[in-house]
Amino acid sequence: MKHVSTSRAASWLLASAALALLAACQRFEGGRTVAAQPSIGEDAIAAVPLGDVAGAVSTLGSSIANPYGSDPQAVQQGEQLFVKMNCAGCHGYGAKGGIGPDLTDKYWRYGGVPVAIYKSIYEGRPQGMPAWNPALPPQDIWKLVAYIGSLGGTYTPDQYQASIQGDHVGDNVAAEVRPTLAGAGAASAPAARTESAAQPNAEARPDVAGTPPNTKP
Repeated sequence: MKHVSTSRAASWLLASAALALLAACQRFEGGRTVAAQPSIGEDAIAAVPLGDVAGAVSTLGSSIANPYGSDPQAVQQGEQLFVKMNCAGCHGYGAKGGIGPDLTDKYWRYGGVPVAIYKSIYEGRPQGMPAWNPALPPQDIWKLVAYIGSLGGTYTPDQYQASIQGDHVGDNVAAEVRPTLAGAGAASAPAARTESAAQPNAEARPDVAGTPPNTKP
């Protein structure tokens, strides 16, 4: 009898531990259960370069996906964080840009795959983007990445190389940057400069034009 009671107690403790473990692996937010996502090693994320690698092609950015994927609940919570943490103050409430850049187009200075966007939020970037580590835990940053991904301007992990080619003519170039690159607009600029050089300004070069301005002959 004593042996049976002991066995039942052991079974009850084992069941309780299993329930506690299950509860620890889940969160309840907004009336829905959000399963905890596996964490991605910080070393693996830190190893992803911000741009092209000299003399090589990096594939590190293509091997790390958002653990939340496009989960609707994660996207919704990411949008709430976007407003709550005042991301909208710089990027606009529709994320179409303001003080900060547009997050809905295909131009990404530091890469537009999930892990690159995660790094930009986690580490911060020059000229105004603060580092949100440790203010936000990794899972919340991934939810922000999920929300940004839902806006249509990001790249999938297998498009990592394409997402960092914004400095190549015609590839993922922001509209305001295109006129500065070689193309229709830029091609005419050298010709204009050459023509101008061929016809020196009289005031700038009075020795070429003849009589210096404002002087008697």
